[in-house]
Amino acid sequence: MIVDAVVAGLAENPAAPADVLLRRWPETAAYGLRRRETLPMAVQEAMAAHPLREVRSVLAHHRDVDPGIRARLLDDADWGIRHAALGRPGQRPLADPDRTRMMSELCEPPADDRRPTPEELFEDLAMADPENILFAARHPDHRVRRIAALRTWWRDEMRVLLTDPDPEVAAVAAESIAEHERIMRPADLPDQHCHAFWRTLHRPLSRELAEQVLTSGDREAILSMSRNPSLPPDLVNLLAGHTDPEIRVHAAYREGLTGSQIAQLVADAEAEVRAAIGAHAGLAAEHVARLAADPDDGVRAAVATHAHLNAAERAMLDGPITDVALAARSAHPVLRRRAAGRPDLPLDLVAALAHDPVDGVRLELARHHPHAPAELLLRCYLENPRQSDLPSRPGFPLTGLARFADHADPRIRRLVALDPQADPSVLIALTEDPDAGVRQTMARCPHLPADRIIALLNHPELARHAAANPAIDVVAVLAQLPPPEAPAP
Repeated sequence: MIVDAVVAGLAENPAAPADVLLRRWPETAAYGLRRRETLPMAVQEAMAAHPLREVRSVLAHHRDVDPGIRARLLDDADWGIRHAALGRPGQRPLADPDRTRMMSELCEPPADDRRPTPEELFEDLAMADPENILFAARHPDHRVRRIAALRTWWRDEMRVLLTDPDPEVAAVAAESIAEHERIMRPADLPDQHCHAFWRTLHRPLSRELAEQVLTSGDREAILSMSRNPSLPPDLVNLLAGHTDPEIRVHAAYREGLTGSQIAQLVADAEAEVRAAIGAHAGLAAEHVARLAADPDDGVRAAVATHAHLNAAERAMLDGPITDVALAARSAHPVLRRRAAGRPDLPLDLVAALAHDPVDGVRLELARHHPHAPAELLLRCYLENPRQSDLPSRPGFPLTGLARFADHADPRIRRLVALDPQADPSVLIALTEDPDAGVRQTMARCPHLPADRIIALLNHPELARHAAANPAIDVVAVLAQLPPPEAPAP
């Protein structure tokens, strides 16, 4: 039996007593616990009080960590644990009093060079949850509000800081707005592609900078800038006449095109450009007629789809879905796809969109609707096996999946593990599949014969996965584990 792998696997297994594992093999158990979707509160309490920082660190980073326990970790003796407890995307937010206290404490200057600055710490908070910055803008501590007012995170909802009772906060907010609205000039564009480079191209641009980018030959920069609404109309002419068809496609999607620009794009040599301008709102009748007679099927479909949209549908293309039934019945696939992603879509429309001719519409329905039909879920997974969450969706059909045991795609062969009626010999054979993912999935299959599960505890690759199998006899395995080695003196 491969002890470390088995302990790590047992820690993943909800049937195993995590408190025993943490007492006897804490580091190895923590390695397994971090893979669990959820952690029972008793386990979290034990981890939070554990003397090993590795165990507390796993808890601080865990998606399921209780907000109250995470707040306690903010007072941990180890600064690395406190830093981790600031939060990460997907974790539940701290209670308001804990968040208020934590933000004030982050404003204290670092005690040593190893600790990040307050501004860097607030950047971590913003990445964990953008709402943290809005919370900071309402904080009673002026130091927190001053950091929130920095242009790094500026949002229009924070204009209240312009009238902040603290003059320094109000001044920083005014500087942030001025910088946010400042027109970008050539000196503002970094020399190489980076986050700041792309952000600059999406801000208001001076004519000098726009011309510099358009004549630079930097295709990616031109594409990034091509939808910027601050471009003067005569420079849009350069986009509409660019030699790169993808740039002309981007030009066709711009709002506010002139009549001559639209006419030029309607007559473009590339079908993808004509299809893009065919989706433009408010085309003149002669342009609609020309595109409706286009030799390319895609162009005719694009203009036909948009020609039949009413005003409400056009508004929803660029804004929120205000009428889910109208969107679901629309001729426009984008509206149908967005409607399909609504979990509140009525059941009669679910039935209709389950047979939509556009696979993207069907996939959105399968991914998001709680009552997506079973046959749709299976069809979408077979068509899109990269969508690994589909087999865990409610209603996914389980019986009969063993028929995919010989499928060429290993991601589809993994479905066999879900079939409660799969022949045990088929499951055993798949534990020796050429694909590692299939082998590991089968080792975790609760329908795998018990003797095969136990045998895999000695397998170098599959021991951890077998130990995580919910059908394993946890008590018997624990009884066979040797005691941990005593640490060297």
